[in-house]
Amino acid sequence: MNYNERKFNTDIAAVCGLREAVIVDFIRGWLLTSDETTYRHGHLWVKCTQKTMTVHLSFLTEGMVRNSIRKLVKKGIIKVAKFSDYKFDHTYWYTFTAYGEELLDDGVCIE
Repeated sequence: MNYNERKFNTDIAAVCGLREAVIVDFIRGWLLTSDETTYRHGHLWVKCTQKTMTVHLSFLTEGMVRNSIRKLVKKGIIKVAKFSDYKFDHTYWYTFTAYGEELLDDGVCIE
């Protein structure tokens, strides 16, 4: 895939929207490539700031990412948590719910 190209899952897009589908694809890729992962509560989680998402998805603002994350949580596609022991570290960790994984496994991706 070209660096400037993005793909998205059409099932996620149908449930939540195109922006959310692109963010889901980013989180999935980040889970596979990041060193910032942990296994907790029966799931593999990845640590990522919303600012990092906007760097990689430069067509989105932090507000867009924040709203899309809320939507994905509300629809039951992802889970969000804070695992830091430090009070100043508010970085979120992300994982997929069983429903989210089902959509990803059954869905069609368009590039």
